[in-house]
Amino acid sequence: MFLIPDADTLVTYLKDFTGSSDDTEIKQCIFQAELAMRNIELPSLRTDPYTTFGTVGANQLMPIPSDMNKPILFFQQGTDGMPNSTGPWIVYDRIGDRDIITQGLIAQLYLTPVNVPAVIRGKFSEVGDNYQFLPYVGEGTQMNLYYYRAWNLLFTPILNNTLVSAAGTISSVTGTGPWTVIITGMSSTAGCAPTDVIIADDNTGSLGYQNVVTVVSVNSDTQITVTSTGLTVPTAGTIANISVLSAVPATVQTNEILQSWPEGYIYNSLSEYYIKRHSSDDAAIYKQKAIDAWKTVEDQNSLGKWSGGHTRLTSIFQPRRDRQYAVK
Repeated sequence: MFLIPDADTLVTYLKDFTGSSDDTEIKQCIFQAELAMRNIELPSLRTDPYTTFGTVGANQLMPIPSDMNKPILFFQQGTDGMPNSTGPWIVYDRIGDRDIITQGLIAQLYLTPVNVPAVIRGKFSEVGDNYQFLPYVGEGTQMNLYYYRAWNLLFTPILNNTLVSAAGTISSVTGTGPWTVIITGMSSTAGCAPTDVIIADDNTGSLGYQNVVTVVSVNSDTQITVTSTGLTVPTAGTIANISVLSAVPATVQTNEILQSWPEGYIYNSLSEYYIKRHSSDDAAIYKQKAIDAWKTVEDQNSLGKWSGGHTRLTSIFQPRRDRQYAVK
């Protein structure tokens, strides 16, 4: 069996298969294939909802996780995400943002279920960068989150940051741009050298938002001089986590899709390759292979109804009337 453990091996395989000698061409086809697979629902991308939690903030809003691709199911099974024996246990179905806002206007007319020994079907929806829930949940409530994670595209850069000092102080800022900045009070300057590019977290001071900061000189064990180039003026004060960026960033060599469904990468990349070569018949053959391979996965997803709530925007098991609330 031919194994494809990483992105470079995938490129080699596709070059051998197609007879191409152009790495860039093959990588472009892989990228096009990845764009076609961005919303894919593979089991390897699912979170463990019993160890994945979200915390509800003010106004019943919970920030959408940064690694989320698609929600599957959210539920509340007790305190701090842990089950209890008294309830309520609430399973949230996804609805549209207009519906969640409209229904939220009258939510205060209903009693919030407390210690009810029943499974209650609630609702959630995206509102801005957050999720909103009905019935309302208190600030600090932890929600169990079951969703498909987003995945990294192959060959995208990975910046390897080397921490130099956990803290430092911008003691001087001179110039009109680029600015010359002196950083003092560092725990160490080992690993810093002229021409290195550094980053740091803002505290009371800042090296400049999205500015490129380059080391000019290492003055001592606790002090360096840098230049900050960009649109934002650096400000004096404390900074944290001063790190040197790798001169040659690493790249993503594998992901969950390549490891658990390599046929998706192969068939879709070949389809894109033959589209680029204006061979529509060959492109159609490999696109159909990709579709057939995906049907096998999709069939298993459908059997378990993993996608039931978020593709229909409401659960197929949910009654159409809300009988679980009592009107005040």
